[in-house]
Amino acid sequence: MDNYFEYIQDYLDGTLSPEEHRRFEHELEHNEALHSETAHQRTLRDTLEKQLAAIPMIPALKATLKKASNQHFGNKSKRKKITTLRWLAPVAVAASLLLVYNFLGWFATDYEALPDMPSSVMRGTVEENTILLAAEAYNAEDYTRSIDLLQTLMATDSATTRYSYYLGLSYIGKKDYGQAAERLQSVAEGTSVFADDARYFLAVALWRLGKIEEAVYQANRVSETSEYHGKAEKLRQKLTN
Repeated sequence: MDNYFEYIQDYLDGTLSPEEHRRFEHELEHNEALHSETAHQRTLRDTLEKQLAAIPMIPALKATLKKASNQHFGNKSKRKKITTLRWLAPVAVAASLLLVYNFLGWFATDYEALPDMPSSVMRGTVEENTILLAAEAYNAEDYTRSIDLLQTLMATDSATTRYSYYLGLSYIGKKDYGQAAERLQSVAEGTSVFADDARYFLAVALWRLGKIEEAVYQANRVSETSEYHGKAEKLRQKLTN
């Protein structure tokens, strides 16, 4: 696994081998560029799946995307590891369509839309099992359970930033913005690949708590390379206008 960017689509599709999956997630936690691009790809997929489904023309849209995907990816059973240029093509189609829908104003910004929590494909140690269960609960929007499981993980390994990050997001999912702000603060002040994302969601939590100046401050800290820079800018404009 020399170029991790070539494996993003396989990772999102869940087709990596257990060993490849472990190596990819390890790199994901330490490689900011890889983390940002993976989040970008996931957001495109999730947005198309969840938000455009309500649009009457979605069957044609899905057919177009499937055709583009088949042309560039081929049959999964026969697919080899693809190059960066090949997997960018269908994503570019999706990105262009998203820009059109946003321009037309067909759906509003959902400031509290949460990203998925990656999960391991293996069941091994107690920690791996707990991570898997926490991800399953979080992605199913069972935030009470994901909070309990993530707190258990933090009790044994408080140095792992992603536990704090997804714990903070779980509190946002529960609308407990005070706890969310408390958990996300340390992540936002750190240097991990989750720092920018945490600043955005910290801004959201502070906004909901009525701490407008602090929310604007955190929104301004989200870098231009972040997946959440656009939403942070929209939130900042919303709070200052």
